[in-house]
Amino acid sequence: ASSFVIASGSIPRKPDNIPVDHENIFDSDSILTMLYLPKSLTVLGGGVIASEYASIFQALGVKVTMIDRYPLPLGFMDGDLTSKFVDSFQEMGGTWLGEKNVETVEWDGLSEVITRCDDGTIVRSAKLLCAAGRVANVKDLQIANAGLELNEFGNISVDDMLQTQVPHIYAAGDVIGPPSLASASMEQGRRASCNALGIEVGPMSKMIPSGIYGIPELSAVGMTEQQAKKEHGDGIVIGKANFEEISRGQINGIRDGMLKIICDPQGEKILGVQIVGEGATELIHIGQMAMLS
Repeated sequence: ASSFVIASGSIPRKPDNIPVDHENIFDSDSILTMLYLPKSLTVLGGGVIASEYASIFQALGVKVTMIDRYPLPLGFMDGDLTSKFVDSFQEMGGTWLGEKNVETVEWDGLSEVITRCDDGTIVRSAKLLCAAGRVANVKDLQIANAGLELNEFGNISVDDMLQTQVPHIYAAGDVIGPPSLASASMEQGRRASCNALGIEVGPMSKMIPSGIYGIPELSAVGMTEQQAKKEHGDGIVIGKANFEEISRGQINGIRDGMLKIICDPQGEKILGVQIVGEGATELIHIGQMAMLS
């Protein structure tokens, strides 16, 4: 063919010190093969997949412990949202252990998976989920034969045209890395195909909402408070509304949530909208439309 588009998705990253056996120590794909809910589960990681699975299993009655090297999970999101998420997770009975570096993970051969951290912390659980991110699914493609190679993050590098270092090969979706959202990947695939065929599509919008289907849900579009302060200074205008303070939240019984809107110092332009709570991923498009108008 004259042009190719690689859109083969991603596979779980497997750290060398985590002996994933898909029976007691799972990755984010094999966790779905469990035939029963364990009494306890350790989740390694603080990203989207780790947060979603950890909160879902905890809501189902599994005793879940999340371990990650960062202070809070979902570090790319607004700090108020992640703090709310951790509070809700712990209120459900979960345990968050931040700023921990995992040294070893092992199945004791009987009934427990033992996780040891470099500070001496030991966590025991019936099962363990390793959610250490994902890498490009190209292991069987032999991309080196086409002059391609993976970057330091295990993904295929592309430019703004979704073109790889080989001019007639394009790539889209999880195989090129973040944001790794279905909405973004669909648009990337369309654009990669158009670019390969010489069809003008214009620049891709930077305003793609993100949705995280944890309990509670989290969604965002535009800048976080931290990003807005960096670009516009400390004079930015921030508005917050807690679900528990609003009649709709009280009537629906959804009190655990928050809407946050970030504006420029003049209060004339919305820079970002952040939502945490049930239905957050269904509401964020309203914020997106307000930002586009």
